[in-house]
Amino acid sequence: MKEIIDKFKKVVEAQEGVVSQIDEWGLRDLAYRIDKQAKGIYTLMQYRSSVRAVEELERNLKLTDGVLRYLTVRAEEQATAEPADKSHPEEHKASPEEGAVKSEPRP
Repeated sequence: MKEIIDKFKKVVEAQEGVVSQIDEWGLRDLAYRIDKQAKGIYTLMQYRSSVRAVEELERNLKLTDGVLRYLTVRAEEQATAEPADKSHPEEHKASPEEGAVKSEPRP
């Protein structure tokens, strides 16, 4: 498994991308059977790269026999950065007396 993960990490780095984090979740039950398999090894790789690197990574994922499924998700810059102060999020909201109304985006 380590060899496969290293292979995909090298693909991203070859396209001038940067792998920031790799989480190995281990062997887990699949939500449904895929190619007669009920269990699979889950791995999460977070990286920054160009569109070309994503295309190359997905091409390699398709060609690798041991990969049952993969999902590529683009995360926004703000979603990946942690807020500076998590202790009191209510302090950052404007009060109604100030005349400011904030609306939060819906998921």
